[in-house]
Amino acid sequence: MGELAFLTAERVGLIVLLAFILVNIRPFRKLLLESTPADRFKLTLIFSAFTIISNMLGIQIDPNNHIMRETILWHVVPGYSVVNVRILVVTVAGIVGGPSVGGITGLVAGAHRTMMEGWASDAWFYIIGSTLIGVLSGMLYRKNRRHFVVMPPWQGFLISLMMESIQMVFVGLFSPTHLKLVSFIALPMIVISSVGTVFFLMILSLYFRQEVDTRAVQTRSVMKLAVRTLPAFRHGLQP
Repeated sequence: MGELAFLTAERVGLIVLLAFILVNIRPFRKLLLESTPADRFKLTLIFSAFTIISNMLGIQIDPNNHIMRETILWHVVPGYSVVNVRILVVTVAGIVGGPSVGGITGLVAGAHRTMMEGWASDAWFYIIGSTLIGVLSGMLYRKNRRHFVVMPPWQGFLISLMMESIQMVFVGLFSPTHLKLVSFIALPMIVISSVGTVFFLMILSLYFRQEVDTRAVQTRSVMKLAVRTLPAFRHGLQP
């Protein structure tokens, strides 16, 4: 389990690094401040791409819980399982973009995971589980919309714990290996992904606040200019 925890943390770190690079791109930060359908669609595309990357960085495990070491996971061997951090991305997508962004991102994540194993397999439950998690995360977004900029790290951690636990329930109920698999992957996936969610949200919140502060500084500059021009306007317009 220690090796699996290390490899999972490695994947989480890579996703967080990608998030850090992304928020340094100004157009993406603007998407966090807007809520038009076009902006939500763009957010959905970005987070969906992240979930596909998360699936491809997954750790494949054979029926005996032996870890298979592939750099990029293009497909899943029938009967094998995969540990990845796509639920981390789906959860953040819901919190940031709402039920529509979270739900569609979860749908894409689950569909891609099912496609990796084959549409004829029993992996369809990933579609339902990931979509449900995205929608539930989005409902929490509705509740905390005004406070997202100051969302406490512990809150993001608890939300992720809840969503990862839901995923484990789906795996336990519908995976061919059931409880044997869950007992092996549950602890590292739930805890490490939840910690990753905290860092992901902290990065987004940091740059969200930075964008708001930038607008506030610009507004203050305009107001100062207006105050300075008032004495001249009181005497009327003249050469």
